[in-house]
Amino acid sequence: MNKTLYIDNFTFWMENDTEKLPDVSFIPPMLRRRMSILEKIAISLASKIAPDISEYKTVFASRFGEWEQTIKLIRQFYTAHEMSPAGFSNSVHNAAMGHLSLLTHNKNSYTSIAGGETTIENALLDAMLADTPVLFVYAEEKNPEDYTNALNGPVLSHGCAILITTKGTNKYELISNNEKLSALSFLDLKEVLQNGTDIKTSGWILSKKQ
Repeated sequence: MNKTLYIDNFTFWMENDTEKLPDVSFIPPMLRRRMSILEKIAISLASKIAPDISEYKTVFASRFGEWEQTIKLIRQFYTAHEMSPAGFSNSVHNAAMGHLSLLTHNKNSYTSIAGGETTIENALLDAMLADTPVLFVYAEEKNPEDYTNALNGPVLSHGCAILITTKGTNKYELISNNEKLSALSFLDLKEVLQNGTDIKTSGWILSKKQ
């Protein structure tokens, strides 16, 4: 595996004391009211990276997906023995990208990936191997309290968007790697892109070229 690509635009966001959600005021109110927290995070970040571009493939990544929507459906089924069709449509893993494609009128393909601890690196590899411009979007919403003990720690709402192209200024080389490394985390990805250093995973290395 050896490929040249360019990353000239990216953004990162994480929930804090003053900002529980990134800006979503640009989304039409009727659509915004129907959207989940995860969808709002993903679409807000995507809009910062590619506001005027609609001709790109999209790769969406989320390890946990629609926590809130899925739990609502399970509780509804347990108490009422039925599920809301609208709620179900917002619980599937590709819901965020479906709404994004409608907002941007993007008729190109999109992929939604969940890969456990290696979700970010698996989805990013899928995006980098494409031969066309790709918008990579990763998002997680805050975990429900009932699940905190099952995780390594609480998950805050966070996400990023990266535009990967076939030409540009910031050139990278994608090569294979057989070294055993820990999974690529959100904070790892943020640090290496902001500092312009290499991204290393167990399967591949993305090396910045001068």
